[in-house]
Amino acid sequence: WDYYIYTTDNQGNRQELFQFGNPYDARVRPWYKAALKEKDLVWSEVFIIHASQNLGITASLPVYDKNRNLLGAWGTNLLDTQINKFLESLEIGKSGQTFIIERSGLLVASSTGEEPFVLGEDGKLKERLPAVASSVPLTRSTAEHLTEHFGNLSKIAESQQLTFKLNGQRQFLQLKPLKDGRGIDWLIVVVVPEADFMEQINANTRTTIGLCIAALVLAIVVGIVTARWVVQPILRLNTSAKALTKGEWEQKVEIKRSDELGELAKSFNRMANQLQESFATLEQRVVERTAELAIAKDKAEVANQAKSSFLANMSHELRSPLNAILGFAQLMTRSQNLSRENQENVGIIARSGEHLLTLINNVLDLSKIEAGRTSKNEKNFDLIRLLNDLEDMFRLKADDKGLQLLFEHTPDVPQYVRTDEVKLRQILINLLNNALKFTEVGGVSVRVGAEGDGEMGRWEDGGDGGAGGDGEVGEDEENKGDTLDTETPRHGDAQTIPNSQFPIPNSQFPIPNSQTTITFEVEDTGPGIAPEELDSLFEAFAQTQTGQQAQEGTGLGLPISRSFVELMGGQMSVSSEVEHGTLFKFDIRVSIVDATKLETKQPTRRVIALEPNQPRYRILIVDDKPLNRQLLIKLLNPLGFELKEAVNGEEAIAIWESWEPQLIWMDMRMPVMDGYKATQQIKSTTKGQATAIIALTASVLEEERAVILSAGCDDFMRKPFREADIFATMHKHIGVRYVYEEQEQSDSLKDKGNQNVLSASAIANLPREWVVNFEQAVLQGDLELGASSIELIRSQNPQLADALQSCLDNFEYDKILMLISTE
Repeated sequence: WDYYIYTTDNQGNRQELFQFGNPYDARVRPWYKAALKEKDLVWSEVFIIHASQNLGITASLPVYDKNRNLLGAWGTNLLDTQINKFLESLEIGKSGQTFIIERSGLLVASSTGEEPFVLGEDGKLKERLPAVASSVPLTRSTAEHLTEHFGNLSKIAESQQLTFKLNGQRQFLQLKPLKDGRGIDWLIVVVVPEADFMEQINANTRTTIGLCIAALVLAIVVGIVTARWVVQPILRLNTSAKALTKGEWEQKVEIKRSDELGELAKSFNRMANQLQESFATLEQRVVERTAELAIAKDKAEVANQAKSSFLANMSHELRSPLNAILGFAQLMTRSQNLSRENQENVGIIARSGEHLLTLINNVLDLSKIEAGRTSKNEKNFDLIRLLNDLEDMFRLKADDKGLQLLFEHTPDVPQYVRTDEVKLRQILINLLNNALKFTEVGGVSVRVGAEGDGEMGRWEDGGDGGAGGDGEVGEDEENKGDTLDTETPRHGDAQTIPNSQFPIPNSQFPIPNSQTTITFEVEDTGPGIAPEELDSLFEAFAQTQTGQQAQEGTGLGLPISRSFVELMGGQMSVSSEVEHGTLFKFDIRVSIVDATKLETKQPTRRVIALEPNQPRYRILIVDDKPLNRQLLIKLLNPLGFELKEAVNGEEAIAIWESWEPQLIWMDMRMPVMDGYKATQQIKSTTKGQATAIIALTASVLEEERAVILSAGCDDFMRKPFREADIFATMHKHIGVRYVYEEQEQSDSLKDKGNQNVLSASAIANLPREWVVNFEQAVLQGDLELGASSIELIRSQNPQLADALQSCLDNFEYDKILMLISTE
């Protein structure tokens, strides 16, 4: 091959032949091979150019014709001396330096002009120079610091700003990688002594300090002179001002000056005069306002007392006749001589009374909330069982409307908790009633999660939230104890079960006696709530437009529910989108209880007589209302109790002293002498300690319980009461033993008999109205309506009534609803 060297023009086009010869074969050189390999511009490594005894790098580029045939490669050398000159041209402070090193630490170029190689004895370039071996102290120290700080320089991927000290002086170090992807992988180092840019700053600082000191001295001198001229009149003004603060209004400052201080003195004197006049006026107004406030306070106290008295009277006056209505309805259902028509009439009376009681309880609940008298009655209960019951309760109603009802919860929801079960049930029933009432297409979803859960599921095409109406349930029963139901839910383990029951949660859930937050969401796909109606949604007696069109509800369910949530330590919120649905969300604080301390719930049995071989029990009934006395007499007399009546406390004490009853049913509000005083007098004697006194009251205020028990009563029962509660209380306090209906049958025979009589055909033979009302009682969880319905059924078919009662006691709502639906 031949070697040709040509000159080129400014565009790189070949011109005249410059040299011809054969010095070396470029095709075997690394830069040529690298260009052909990369097929693009590439830099070689730093190498020794022996011809010039310099370091350099080569930039090479392959050259192709228009058909992409290789013609050769361009190559040009860049010497270290050229880089040094460029770095030397940079102004880096007074004594700052910059240099370039490879990742291996070898010096490439420096602004000091230092040669980046070591010469041998023959004067020829021998080897590359590491930066740590530089003869320039600043370069050497900088390289040593980088090696000490980073160790391996190849790990540096981004710019770094460091500082270090050299000979006691602080040095600022800027390090920036230079990597172009074509073979260059260097580190650019810039180091500047702090003194280079702090010198002028320090000089300016010294000048500033000097000027400040001079200004301070001048200001002190001027201030002293000015103060002597100003201070005296100001001191006099200060003395007069202090006198004004003590109520000495007759102050006058004598300062005869025409400057600002003189004007200030005149203004001060005018202010003192105005203050004197204003104070006199204010004193008169305060006297008048104080008198007005005293009158307003007296009126407010009278109004508050009137409201409290009204609540107490309303509770007593309404619940007392309801006690008679519901009580005698229960007694009539025990009769075997009623015609079918009369049985239906009695059922209507009982259900109407229960509905009226619910409305009264709602109004009283709201009144207690407004008066701040609502209390939380905590008990231990099975949360999963409660949710299962609610699903059973509302399943048929959802199916009748063709809606999907979905209950789901996260695995870490605790099963056994302690909080107010009655209020929690009421909240959920209110929300579910609303959701199902106003949803026509889609479904209703109930989601329950524990503290720390992520976002729970959503309806696929649902909106943001809850019902647009106002179904409500009143809080009309008290907690009966702090025991847990040990009955096991009927469904297997699963995390989310649409249209089914809740599983029992993982037994490894939190430690008993700890607390957690439970979150509830009730979402529907109903008509939604307009944004302008959301603000008034929780106001008492307020209803949305949809609720008003439905002509149902009183507008109390949601306000009561939110108040109960807040009482239980949580918050309730609502979000909604018109035509897409509504979401109600609330959370409550609960305690996790130990499942090993559970007590089995006993089924309710009907008392028909007293067991033989018992003493004759003497029972005194004290009530000023003849109907209330007559109700208890008709309930207890057929069983064989000895009964006497009293119409007030004085008469009760007289009968007690001569007759010595074992138990007294004591009404607390009576003329002449009320139940409180009568109880205190009886219990103050040794003989009275042996007499059980059970308070009967129509009050719904929780604090009334404490007052009654502190008066000496042994127990407390609200009107209207249930016959089962009467019998249970007497057994608890004086040990009465009863004979129960069908008690002689063994449990196995009774269960078998229940299965035989519990059929769709047996239910079909009942009056249609009875079946409809019993179904509503199951759906709404109305225990009182359910009990009255069973009493009606008992008058026609006692065996079927017992079987249905057994299903209720065991929470087998789905079985009842299935039989009713097939009927």
